[in-house]
Amino acid sequence: MKWTETDQVRASAVTNVAGLTDLETEWRHLSSVCPTATVFQTYEWNAAWWKHFGSSWGRRLRVLTFRDAAGTLVGLAPLMTSFWYATALRRISFLGTGTSDYLDILAAPGHEASVATSFYAFLAQCGGWQIADFQQLREGALLREHVPEISGSLHSFDAIGEPCPYLALPNDWDLLLQSFGKKTRTNIGYYDRALQKVYAVEAGAVTDESELDAELTHLFDLHQRRWNQRWLPGVFGGKRVQAFHRDAARRLLKQGWLRLFSLRLDGVTQASLYCFAYGDRFCYYQGGFEPTLARLSLGTVLTARALQAAIAEDRVIFDFLRGDEPYKAKWTGASRVNSRRLVTRAGTPFVPLARMTQRWEDAIERRGKAWMRRKKGQTT
Repeated sequence: MKWTETDQVRASAVTNVAGLTDLETEWRHLSSVCPTATVFQTYEWNAAWWKHFGSSWGRRLRVLTFRDAAGTLVGLAPLMTSFWYATALRRISFLGTGTSDYLDILAAPGHEASVATSFYAFLAQCGGWQIADFQQLREGALLREHVPEISGSLHSFDAIGEPCPYLALPNDWDLLLQSFGKKTRTNIGYYDRALQKVYAVEAGAVTDESELDAELTHLFDLHQRRWNQRWLPGVFGGKRVQAFHRDAARRLLKQGWLRLFSLRLDGVTQASLYCFAYGDRFCYYQGGFEPTLARLSLGTVLTARALQAAIAEDRVIFDFLRGDEPYKAKWTGASRVNSRRLVTRAGTPFVPLARMTQRWEDAIERRGKAWMRRKKGQTT
């Protein structure tokens, strides 16, 4: 454990699973009072992620905690170190990088600036890393809003990340329906009625843990078959990935944050939406739809049901998360853009190297996603 201190908060690093577990209660409280927190900053999501992905070669836990003079946890940064690509260089990054759509530090109200200052002071003083890579910083993220004068020993630069479409929700479904284009309004009603003429239709979210495993299996299968038909990998193909989502979904369900929607036709699940409800937002993470029933637009029907549920819960934002897939444009034209911050020690050869690698990586990712969109087409 390493300590650093600023005038207002004291920082230390938790580097083992026992220490991570000990933080559970305090972490949960901190995320509940931090207004910028999303489900991806919760203890539940991060503890599950580390359990299933932390054993990858070279990864080391480094969760930073920030406490005030009374010892109260007022900030937290869930970090890890790993090897940077196939080199001996060490990268420090957030837990959940690659899986989480939003990444950030946590800070209690009134402590944002002091936590951000202490965060960078810790980076400047601690060893064991050459490149800090903070991805998926959303608009409003603490690391974007509170940027202290970084120590002269550090150098940073930001890059534009992925767009995150979102829909501002009124308090009434009819009002939202009227805001859509004529084609979308017509399709919602048409496909819903068409299904009910042919099938016994049931739609709802999992509320009982005894149903969870079976519905997640449907989600994984429907998602993978639809993507694999187009010779695309999908996101649920690996056993470790599936084990993580089963674990995370179970933890989120216990806290009341999971919304796993299923659309059953004649008693068989033919469409699934994997969503989260946290704070003022409802997040659409992934979906799966029976590919042989694509003509019935099951995704449109189930997304409309999820939107109605979000309004009934008085959520303010329906967040489609990162990515500009064409199906999202049917529902909204508004989006925010994530950013990526790279930090290196000033005066080292890693500064131009990190910038060049980041540009190369982002270009490949953009081209890859553009190719997948062309191949996949409209998904819902």
